[in-house]
Amino acid sequence: MRLMPSPAEAARTPQRIFSPIAANYDPPAQVLSLFQYRRWHRFLLSLVPDRPGNLILDMATGTGALALDLAGRAGTRVIGADITRPMLLRAQSRSADLEVDLSLVQCTGETPPFREGTFDAVVFAYLLRYVSDVPATLAALTRLLKPGGIIASLDFGVPRGGWYPLWRLYTDAVLPAAGRLFSRDWQRVGTFLGPSIRDFYRRWPLPDLLDAWREAGLAKVDYRRLSLGGSLAIWGRRAG
Repeated sequence: MRLMPSPAEAARTPQRIFSPIAANYDPPAQVLSLFQYRRWHRFLLSLVPDRPGNLILDMATGTGALALDLAGRAGTRVIGADITRPMLLRAQSRSADLEVDLSLVQCTGETPPFREGTFDAVVFAYLLRYVSDVPATLAALTRLLKPGGIIASLDFGVPRGGWYPLWRLYTDAVLPAAGRLFSRDWQRVGTFLGPSIRDFYRRWPLPDLLDAWREAGLAKVDYRRLSLGGSLAIWGRRAG
């Protein structure tokens, strides 16, 4: 049995953690990921076909990093959605002077306000650890895809074998201390992340997580560990 947070609790967590750092998110994120942040993004982007006319949803868009890269493709329209308003405001300011077709919407991943079969692709990064019901969220996002459309995700992972003790040292000790060099708010993020990641994969071991993707109606589900397992990408296509 998995003990899941209530919807209200799940919604409060990202807003409490990320609202204070929204204005200065990306440079510290790049440093604290040991400069892997953009590399992980590039891999996720590589999973999404570049076709003029695509309409793509970036759920949990944050400051819009993925959404802006996708919207920079010729003829691509992107909707970036996030529960945290300060993050959306930062995404809005980043896109203000760019000639891109990007719209921003405040909503949750569990109840996205879009019609079924709307999108050619859905991407999300760092979403499932912050929702109250992982299967329901995956099912809701899958319904938004056109038949054959791709859904691709990115999150932190837990390295295996001999890399695990080093990862524990980094997440438990180095990350909070390094976050403090930026601000107390980043220190709180650094302190939060390690336990959050470990707890998620205790509740959702990778085989169970992949099964949840398939049960949501996704076919050809696959994954890749990046950076020695420090990041995990998963993707699949809507059946039909």
